[in-house]
Amino acid sequence: PDRFRSLTNPGLPLSGAGLRPLTIVAGKGGVGRSTIAAAYARAAADDGARVLAVDVVADGGLARALASMSEAPTSSATRGTLEVLELSTERALEEYIDLYLPLPIAPSRLGPIAAIFDYVATAAPGVREILTIGKIAYEVREGAWDVVVVDGPATGHCVELLAAPETLNELVGFGPLVDQTGWIEALLADPAVTGVVAVTLAEELPVSETLGLLDRLLTETSVDIAGLVVNQVPPVLGSASSAAAKRLIKGGGPLAEAARVAATRSTVAGHQFERLESLDLPTIDVAISPEPVDEAIASLEARR
Repeated sequence: PDRFRSLTNPGLPLSGAGLRPLTIVAGKGGVGRSTIAAAYARAAADDGARVLAVDVVADGGLARALASMSEAPTSSATRGTLEVLELSTERALEEYIDLYLPLPIAPSRLGPIAAIFDYVATAAPGVREILTIGKIAYEVREGAWDVVVVDGPATGHCVELLAAPETLNELVGFGPLVDQTGWIEALLADPAVTGVVAVTLAEELPVSETLGLLDRLLTETSVDIAGLVVNQVPPVLGSASSAAAKRLIKGGGPLAEAARVAATRSTVAGHQFERLESLDLPTIDVAISPEPVDEAIASLEARR
């Protein structure tokens, strides 16, 4: 819909890195989702955007990732704003009720009725997810932010989150929650607005799970896949470096084990990159670094 397309900021230089007005960062646990989400959010804010960074798990991981990075330069007159929202189901439910079912007091203070709301949010299929994605979509639709970056839940839960409007509509078919799913579906399905950035490591299991995630996104949701980030990439040895590593391994001594580890990780990473090349997705490599968010930002900026 045109009202969503108008949110796209064509001047935002990070568009080449997969950034959309609604960017969902997805991947299995341990691959650095929060790090990459923090990098997207901070880089967009540094480029002048008004950014809302959403932590769907609400475990503080996104806030910690942002706090761990170096201070950005303060001389830029074009810097935007960055706010962090830790989104719990309970908060999303209260905001939904406030918007669509106004009550005189918060549902958490309604005594026995609160237990009913808790049951609905946790037991009914798709309701917990629709409350969460609905809150995120509402923030995008209202236009207070140029970019909303979501640090999504782990692999399967992320698919369920993005498929929630269709799931709820199929399972329930009527009611006030279902009435809200139409515009959320349209927003999520519009590639000018919404995109998923998948994060993986250059290792066997993370790549396999990422391939599974992408397949499920394609078959179970209408959300566009904006790109792929390969995080914590080890140095990939060239022919000369590989030959030097082999000599060190054969020679034994204190450097032999280090050379063996470097050679093994390089070989594994090279094989995993071959698997990922078949996806034909815009891909960003983020090298191993003691400052992971800063390194990720540098990699994103290189794709401008």
